[in-house]
Amino acid sequence: MQKKAFLKQLMDMGNHGPLSMLSMNLDGDPYYKIDDSRFLVGVLGLNEMVQYHTGQEMHESREALKFGLKITAYMKKECDRLAAEHGIKLPLEQTPAESTAYRFAKLDLKEYPEQAGTVVKGNNDTNNVYSTNSTYLNVGADVSPIERVKIEGMFHPLIEAGALTHIWLGESKPTPESVAAFVVKTFRNTQNTQIAFSPEFTSCLDCGQTSRGLTETCSKCGSGNIEGITRVTGFFSKISGWNKGKIGELRDRNKGQCF
Repeated sequence: MQKKAFLKQLMDMGNHGPLSMLSMNLDGDPYYKIDDSRFLVGVLGLNEMVQYHTGQEMHESREALKFGLKITAYMKKECDRLAAEHGIKLPLEQTPAESTAYRFAKLDLKEYPEQAGTVVKGNNDTNNVYSTNSTYLNVGADVSPIERVKIEGMFHPLIEAGALTHIWLGESKPTPESVAAFVVKTFRNTQNTQIAFSPEFTSCLDCGQTSRGLTETCSKCGSGNIEGITRVTGFFSKISGWNKGKIGELRDRNKGQCF
């Protein structure tokens, strides 16, 4: 409610405020309609919460998965209640959390080292620590792509602000036919609302060659002056700009599995 009140205050300033572009009303209504806004509630670290309370991660047992679904359903119920109470839209979302997954893991290890140390992912010795993002399974879980899509898709009906499952391809190059068949199987046999196929690339800063996979040297000229590129969350970016937590997650990703 504080955020909505603050935004309304800025919008009420009209052309003289910092949101002047959004307050334009050439057709009678401002470009940004505050009453139509959605105030998203992001989810992070569900897998670690489930693991701490049950002793198992969500991919490891049916009971752990059910507990994760129960928690998410409760959160949605509370969001719906608060939305009705305050007259706002308050949906759950799968937050990108490029930095939050790393920052929260570090804070948990600092404040609750004994408890967090049993569930936080990554390598604490090198500070490459992170919490599993949103309602995802452990990125390194030994599950097939279709099983990951199926399990993670069970959460999607509860997440109204958008959800997806990542398929980490690594350097593999699935055929167009296999990709199409996988999409059809996902559509027909799961509750998953969106999947993202995420390959990896190495770009040479000397000769300009870009090749599949993450390598130490350029596949064309042999130069070590290279840049790795892959999906960080919802977009592709240069790995050199990632925080230590995301680097740790990248190392743990179970990638290149066959469909």
